[in-house]
Amino acid sequence: MKLLIKIMCFQLLLASVSYDVSAQTGTTIPLVAGDTVLNTGTASKTILLTGGFSGVYLQADVRKLSGTVGGTLQLFASVDGVSYVQVGSDQTVTNTTGTKAYAFSVSAPVPVYLRVIHTGTGTMVSVLTLKYVIRKYQER
Repeated sequence: MKLLIKIMCFQLLLASVSYDVSAQTGTTIPLVAGDTVLNTGTASKTILLTGGFSGVYLQADVRKLSGTVGGTLQLFASVDGVSYVQVGSDQTVTNTTGTKAYAFSVSAPVPVYLRVIHTGTGTMVSVLTLKYVIRKYQER
């Protein structure tokens, strides 16, 4: 009987000091047919953000398929998904082998839509992949 009471007290103690942790992990937007940049063409990825976030970190991976990959990456924001405004400055893409990552960061107030556009240069073929992590406001 005493052992049962001790076990119950121990379980109660564990229950009273436990807490829930929810990790904010990265999300990768799936590849589709339009993600390939050919020569001076473009590829874009758009994400929809709802829920009052404190910030978002975006990583644009540009993978070389052929040629000398170059061009620019740009980040655009929108409140309605129709008209977009550029956020920050262009990032120059220089990738001669494999995959190269480029980063963007947006802090509050976070727009509803974010779009990354890769515009190519010269004779090249590349693929744009977008990953992002959303940061939530911490409750106090």
